Amino acid sequence: MNNIHFIGIGGTGMSGLAKICVEKGINVTGSDLKNSETIQKLKNIGATIKIGHGKLPKDTTLVVYSTAVSQNNSEVVDAKNKNIPLWHRSDILRYVSEDKIVYGVAGAHGKTTTTTFLAEIFVRGERNPSFASGGKLVFEGANGKFDLKGDVFIAELDESDGSFLKIKVDTAIITNIDDDHLDYYTTKENIDNAFAEFLENVEGKLIVNGHDKMIMKLLTGKTNFITFGFNDCDYTMDDILVQNYRNTAKAYYQGQYIGTINISLPGRHNLENALGAVALAREKKIPDDVIFKALSTFQGVGRRFEIIGQKQGRTIVDDYAHHPKEIEALLNGAKSFGYKRVISIFQPHRYSRTKQLYDDFVRVLKKSDICIVNNIYSAGEKAIPGINSQNLAKDIGGVFIESFNDIVDYILENSNEEDLILTIGAGDICEVGEMILKSL
Repeated sequence: MNNIHFIGIGGTGMSGLAKICVEKGINVTGSDLKNSETIQKLKNIGATIKIGHGKLPKDTTLVVYSTAVSQNNSEVVDAKNKNIPLWHRSDILRYVSEDKIVYGVAGAHGKTTTTTFLAEIFVRGERNPSFASGGKLVFEGANGKFDLKGDVFIAELDESDGSFLKIKVDTAIITNIDDDHLDYYTTKENIDNAFAEFLENVEGKLIVNGHDKMIMKLLTGKTNFITFGFNDCDYTMDDILVQNYRNTAKAYYQGQYIGTINISLPGRHNLENALGAVALAREKKIPDDVIFKALSTFQGVGRRFEIIGQKQGRTIVDDYAHHPKEIEALLNGAKSFGYKRVISIFQPHRYSRTKQLYDDFVRVLKKSDICIVNNIYSAGEKAIPGINSQNLAKDIGGVFIESFNDIVDYILENSNEEDLILTIGAGDICEVGEMILKSL
């Protein structure tokens, strides 16, 4: 384990794990197709990284890859030829967390935000947590951290390829179960079965969304759970108010007022995410005043309603949403701020997801005042005949624009003051926001 090489080290999840390994005292090398600020930060703390894929460094003892990396990748092939062990990124997460108490966050939607809420609460509570998240904590400037002093590891657990079943979890939050990642599971029943197995694997308490019917069905006969939601749960909320980019709500435990959630993220779903974090933090005896202060000072998470900038009366925001339910929650939250128009720039993620949820994408994206659709970000998938962004844009009543530069030109010509411009998707559409900001 002395020399670990990360293929695609600049990726959201991989970069955080690489940083954790460096902080754990492991020699880290890596490769990626293009340079980035994330890669530069890893270099600054001691990682050796090359741009482009080729042969592995000569002293490599372990290679880490993600599901997005092809088995035909030259470095994967090199590792196989040299009999160097190949680990999926979930295996390295298990390795770096195995000596700590793991608090895991799982679910189809909201797990990144919930994980980062938890991490901030535990940092402010001086618990010295380690953490791994799919999004960058603004106050830490990173999506991963290994703290030698603490015994807690807060981990976002990925269900997309079943890898969340590999991690030994003490306490878990389950935000929801949905019909995403059918490219891997093929049926909703298989997704439900995977979550059933996950629930069985958790050693301690389960903190669950009490409004999710499938979660509650899977918990039949169990008693080791606490529920959270807007009503009829152990943890509830009322007096919900959205004002000036902030959401507030009074929080209760079994009917008793415990504090006011005050967060800088839009949408009722983010209040629910925060309430789940409150429930776990209270279970671990963090004082209420620390919990609610941490939420009020929460600076956000990268690519979750991340304000890129404001210029000439336009506000540009980027969001990672890539499932119809996430996009619907995003647009509902965005519209609550009172902008004259919401302009969506959407990049579909994966052909399989676009096909499986096509009608839902059409329905929710129609909530935009203007919707621009970019090419499908394949994430390594092969194209599916008839599934394309041109058809999706037509059915939405939007406009298909292929190049990022042309999207910028369209926005310059068609946006007005008091417009909210949203870049939406899990691919590289985030680059467009910065391009628009520089061009205004």
